[in-house]
Amino acid sequence: MDFEQLGLFYLGRRADPDTHDVDEVPLLYDSADLVTHAVIVGMTGSGKTGLGIGLIEEAAIDGLPVIAIDPKGDLPNLMLTFPGLTASEFAPWVNEQEARAVGQDREAVAQHEADRWARGLAEWGQDGRRVERFKHAADFALYTPGSATGRQLSIVRSFAAPSHAVVQDAELLAERVATAATSVLTLAGMPAEPMRSREHILIATLLGEAWRASRDLDLPALIAQVQTPPLTRVGVLELEAFYPAAERFALAVQLNNLLAAPGFEAWLQGEPLDIDRLLYTADARPRVSIVTLAHLNDEQRMFFVALLLNELLAWMRAQRGTSSLRALVYFDELVGFLPPVANPPSKAPLLRLLKQARAVGLGCVLSTQNPVDLDYKALANAGTWMLGRLQTERDKARVLEGLEGAAAAAGAGLDRARMDTLLSGLQKRMFLLHNVHDREPIVFQTRWTLSYLRGPLGRDEIRRLAAEGHRETEAADGAAAHAGNGSDHTSAAAVPSPAPAAGAPNSRVADALASHPAPPELERDPVARANGRQDGPVTAPVLAPDIVQYFAPGDGAVWTPVILGSLRLEYADAKLGIDETSDVTVFTPVISGPLPVDWEHATLADFSPADLSATPATTTRPFARLPSKATQAKSYVTWSKALARWAARSQGLELRRCRHVGLTSRADESAREFALRVQIACREARDAAVGKVREKFRPKLATLDAKIRRAEQMSAREAEQATDSKVQAGVSVAATIFGALLGRKAVTASTLGRATTAARGMSRMGREAADVSRAQDTLATLEAQRAALGAEAEDAMQAVAAEFVEANATIETVVVKPRRGGVSVQLLALVWMPEG
Repeated sequence: MDFEQLGLFYLGRRADPDTHDVDEVPLLYDSADLVTHAVIVGMTGSGKTGLGIGLIEEAAIDGLPVIAIDPKGDLPNLMLTFPGLTASEFAPWVNEQEARAVGQDREAVAQHEADRWARGLAEWGQDGRRVERFKHAADFALYTPGSATGRQLSIVRSFAAPSHAVVQDAELLAERVATAATSVLTLAGMPAEPMRSREHILIATLLGEAWRASRDLDLPALIAQVQTPPLTRVGVLELEAFYPAAERFALAVQLNNLLAAPGFEAWLQGEPLDIDRLLYTADARPRVSIVTLAHLNDEQRMFFVALLLNELLAWMRAQRGTSSLRALVYFDELVGFLPPVANPPSKAPLLRLLKQARAVGLGCVLSTQNPVDLDYKALANAGTWMLGRLQTERDKARVLEGLEGAAAAAGAGLDRARMDTLLSGLQKRMFLLHNVHDREPIVFQTRWTLSYLRGPLGRDEIRRLAAEGHRETEAADGAAAHAGNGSDHTSAAAVPSPAPAAGAPNSRVADALASHPAPPELERDPVARANGRQDGPVTAPVLAPDIVQYFAPGDGAVWTPVILGSLRLEYADAKLGIDETSDVTVFTPVISGPLPVDWEHATLADFSPADLSATPATTTRPFARLPSKATQAKSYVTWSKALARWAARSQGLELRRCRHVGLTSRADESAREFALRVQIACREARDAAVGKVREKFRPKLATLDAKIRRAEQMSAREAEQATDSKVQAGVSVAATIFGALLGRKAVTASTLGRATTAARGMSRMGREAADVSRAQDTLATLEAQRAALGAEAEDAMQAVAAEFVEANATIETVVVKPRRGGVSVQLLALVWMPEG
């Protein structure tokens, strides 16, 4: 049976629940069931890690991104993929100590492992081509937070102000604040009891105040605020009564010790802890992010896991709801992170994740070898349980309690005695699959993994593996960028923003002036003043009351004049479903000459009109000379009209469109974000289309299945009747012969009667044999029709799916001009900008 089917994970083969004999029927798990989460439980040596790695492999092959949290260090094996199945591929990863222990060199052990892996794959219907497919199905990244061994993850973002959606959700904000405060105190080895610990209440209050004001608060700033808080009360108590200054100083010293500890800088370096980047590459390819934590101590693991889970919750708030599986989070060892009684920093976000992740298509797979220390009430949200060998009766009792809770939550019953019997008889690599979406539990044996299960890797091996994966990622990103659709992270805006010159943060006007033929006075002013060769006035020029002038933020040696325009652009296109409004602020230098203001050289401002000030920030900075045209009020009327014409002509909104699924990008949506949205829409449409095809063929297949069952029954009945006829005919013939031989008379009436009966029996036997042949022919015909119809259904589903795969690549660019009358000049003013 073909196991390469859409949305189905090949996890192994079914086994007889009583004899445990493994048959050839593959276990194909419907990936859509992971939306209701899964739990994997099994003792050491049960094959739990192999099952988890196999599940991640299937997710990657199906195009699903995965975040794999790895406290023990087993999951980097996912990156040990050798499509050639040659000894040279295995050799660099052979454990030399194990090779010496068996008295062989590295090459001999590598050849043995290569042969063993090739045989194992072949026994499960797999080969190097499937390994190759898996290897290139996704980008693989190996992260080691708090260490430079692998790719680093910076926690700085985790203390940045959360999104507006999180801030507006009081419950979610309070939970995130409490978890962040608990994580920091836990990492510092201090008491972290919410609602009881003064330290926790103070830090949570500081974080809450900053985040509600949309202010980032990193660790150095947090330490400074602990010593000098920007508040006078905590609750109804005065700050000094609640937490005196001397004791706050002691807390600040303890937190500072954490910041100053050797190696802590590793937590602040590397890629930002960004869920979107962990799930997808720059060119929107799915990514398998392996976050290994084996090098950390318990407090550091708890600290990081809590931050990661909170980032996941914040990411969920920004996602559109979907019933299709969007991504997968795999937690390889849950013990300690979801205990039944205690409340570590990881527990609250894990509970919320289990309750809410399904709404956005995020599946969670939680794995453990210690089934006792788990909160099974929380795990009642899991719809799939994969249970392997358990060590003690106590473990089995706890798991059965959890299963009963999950069954009750799903409104289903559970035969505890039957489950107990099945669990007791499991062998190595055999698991009991209990899925609330299926009618009965299934026993199966896990398949051979595509990845080489080497076991935990050393630091040097992780460094080498992470570097190889990083080079492959950079090569893929570079190729995508070269193709023109890889590294586009900019939003679709009306005016593109130029990249600033390296080392020249205050060169905005200078860059704009570079395209103008500068008159002599402009060369002296402001360039000459910026170089100190000419003094200028330190007060703004006196202008007519009709001329509005403002001052821009920033640093520089000279105030330089520009004309700034703030526009509101309205875009509408009924066919594309576009109704967008974009606010754009641009500026252009004002010079002496026949064309003092040229909007063709406008530059996108890196500030908004709200950032402008009516008074200069300093009274010591000189002003460049203002061209005479800029001192006349009528010039601004002309420049305003010119700005509107320029915007209507040139400020088209560049969007992206996928006709196949009827989606058009939003104005603030990058190419990568739109590509991800198209992927999800295609997956949803694919699932729906494939579902329709399945429903179309389901009645026909069911009818044939019913006919086959009847034909099988008929064939069995005819065979049985034929057998009976043979027996009866044989008995009659034997009796006739026996009677003739032993009778006193050569021929009697009874002898003739028996002979006649025997002849009729032989005739009936011939008819029965013909009936058996016809019944078997009928069964064979029906089975052939069933196979043909099944193949036709599979071809139809594959054809439908192929349309949506192709749709992912058919994203076109469309430009929407501002609608007629849709250009409004909100502000046109003289603005002084600091330069030089």
